[in-house]
Amino acid sequence: MNVTKIIESALKKIGILAAGENAETNELEDAVDALRGLLSQWATKRLFIHKVEQITLNLNGSAKVSPNDIDAPDHKAAISSIIERALLGDRAIDLIRDTNTTKHDAKVTYSVDGEVWTFFGDGQLSFKALTLPYSIAPGDELQLPPSYERPLILSLAVELCTMFGVEPSQLLLTNYRNATTLLKESNSTPLYVINDLPVGVRYGCY
Repeated sequence: MNVTKIIESALKKIGILAAGENAETNELEDAVDALRGLLSQWATKRLFIHKVEQITLNLNGSAKVSPNDIDAPDHKAAISSIIERALLGDRAIDLIRDTNTTKHDAKVTYSVDGEVWTFFGDGQLSFKALTLPYSIAPGDELQLPPSYERPLILSLAVELCTMFGVEPSQLLLTNYRNATTLLKESNSTPLYVINDLPVGVRYGCY
């Protein structure tokens, strides 16, 4: 789901936007900060929401992706899973995880060591990944499990009330409490993520 759509849905819940209206740039900027904080809070409760991120690496033997500067990453991101169908230059290839059974003719292989993903090969590699949203922008796409959408929008609406000087209605608070309670009771935090992005192949990550 698009970040802008999530924010505009929340703003409509508190009456800042009317039906059919779009958020202004300054409204989006303020709300993005609130959404980022909310996602971080949810992550501490193991309610993970991932960002769909296009990653491009210039491989000269190898390149690393990690969220930590101490790892000296070539690209800074916290990868949870990837689409194993990628582009090397303008050629479609499969990314192959580096194991004892890795194909010797693989154009690009990768290894995972904790938060560090290392890609081996030569050329410009471009692929899609699900990453933890440490940084988000209005145009980013978030992958929401079906049961997460309503609680996230209502939770953001409650967060935005203070920011925009709006008193939350009793209906909003009741809906927020009911939605978040149902989310927690459903125990819907997945043990694994199945990537249903409309590109490449399905990928399961434990």
